[in-house]
Amino acid sequence: MSSISALQASLRECYQKGEVDYYLKPLVHVVDGQPVGRIGNGDTLFFCCRRGDRQVQLTEALVDPEFNHFQAESMLDLTVVTLVQFTDKFSHLPTIFPLVRPEETLGEVLSKAGVKQTRVAEKEKAAHVTFFFNGRRIEPYEGEEWVILPSPHSSEFLKKPATSTALVAEEVEKSMERQSAAEGKHFIVANLAAGDIIGHLDDWEANISCAEAVDRALGAICAAAAKHSYLVAVTADHGLLERFFNEDRSVNLSHTTSRVPFALIPPEGGPAVELEVSPEATLADVAPTVLSLMGIAVPDSMDGVSRARVQGTYERVVLVIADGWGVGSPDRDKNPIAAANTPNMDGLVKEGRYMTLAAAGFAVGLPEGRAGNSETGHLTLGAGRVVLQDELRIARALATGELRDNEAVRFGLEKARENGGEIHVLTMLTTKSSHGNMDEGLAVLRAAAEQGWKRAWLHLILDGRSSPPQGGADLLDVLRSRLPQGIEVEVVTAIGRGYALDRSGGYTDKTKLAYEALIKGNGRSF
Repeated sequence: MSSISALQASLRECYQKGEVDYYLKPLVHVVDGQPVGRIGNGDTLFFCCRRGDRQVQLTEALVDPEFNHFQAESMLDLTVVTLVQFTDKFSHLPTIFPLVRPEETLGEVLSKAGVKQTRVAEKEKAAHVTFFFNGRRIEPYEGEEWVILPSPHSSEFLKKPATSTALVAEEVEKSMERQSAAEGKHFIVANLAAGDIIGHLDDWEANISCAEAVDRALGAICAAAAKHSYLVAVTADHGLLERFFNEDRSVNLSHTTSRVPFALIPPEGGPAVELEVSPEATLADVAPTVLSLMGIAVPDSMDGVSRARVQGTYERVVLVIADGWGVGSPDRDKNPIAAANTPNMDGLVKEGRYMTLAAAGFAVGLPEGRAGNSETGHLTLGAGRVVLQDELRIARALATGELRDNEAVRFGLEKARENGGEIHVLTMLTTKSSHGNMDEGLAVLRAAAEQGWKRAWLHLILDGRSSPPQGGADLLDVLRSRLPQGIEVEVVTAIGRGYALDRSGGYTDKTKLAYEALIKGNGRSF
């Protein structure tokens, strides 16, 4: 039996026990009682994850000599080649697609104008209102404060469908109170993360409770804004929560291509303001709109359009991002938002300063028809322009065969040859996740075959979100059909995304499991 067929059989056994791909504990390939294809010193690992924030913890364990979260092997001659770059900490690693960092983001323009800024989010979405919103910048700008609140553990999400949304609203009000006695302009970004956390879970009532919690938080922020004379701008980064059931009544746990809301709520007595409604409006229009509301010049580099018509300027603005809140069907049997009691969101439409924004596909730099996600959404919101996303950059490179001549790919293959080591590819087992695509790992294998390599080890990260929760076994058939010719590829590891790509700080209970499977062969055998 081939390793792929053996893995399929093991996965189906796991599914019968109720296990799902996202939290699948490691499966490792064993031959004659011994795990094969483990990553060792002198080898090269191509880490094909498209979301750099998701690869940090595992990469640290692999390459950081000061790593101390658990016992890691010292492998000074291990070469790790990343697909994309996330943090400057790994800038010394060869990267197949170097990071694109847009300049003159909203945060940078406001900072140069002397505007105080506060970013508030729970930990699960902290990177989105800081790193991504600031154009993939690690450090805050001058005058910018980050307030990061704890998120519930993933095991508690169904028990706490509000996550930490109420705490975010409370911190926003505290920030307003602190600023009330100070002079000068103030801009707050608040992420209400619950929609993009609970919307991925198969629980109708939890989705409804989540929508109501987000609405209550919005109401609390609006009340505080009225008290402290802040204009409130409300939007979302992508759709998800608005579609629980598809037309065929199957459950949808994936992001959508829906448009998202955009509304302005001025405080009483503030300058008159209206929204210029347009079907062409996108998330890229939010930053120029905020700048025009605050009387700050919009840089030429922002190709978004200000949608506000304001008679004067506002000193204080709060941007509320209802994460994963799309505009969907009014069907209360399919849409948890429609089924929920959401008077504050409903009121935005009635007030009249309301429109919808495109938040998917080309509008956020993704392939046409591709659902939006938090990273692309927040990047576009902060940049005020369309930033070509890694998914589209990578897709174009794969279509033209650019990886065969990619400098980082060549470097990784040559280092393994110099060290007498082997090559490993760690890639996503999916065809449509924002975290990665099996074709990216397969393109590296194809490049290796063209450069004379006869064998490679393939390690798979199972998705379970953009792909069906138990879709890995069927996706292995797709993988088998796409394997390149001229090189023997053996699948030797399968790990759930929740372990291999954890970003919540779960080093000992999540990252360690993935690391020890890849390096030591710890895990269930197939």
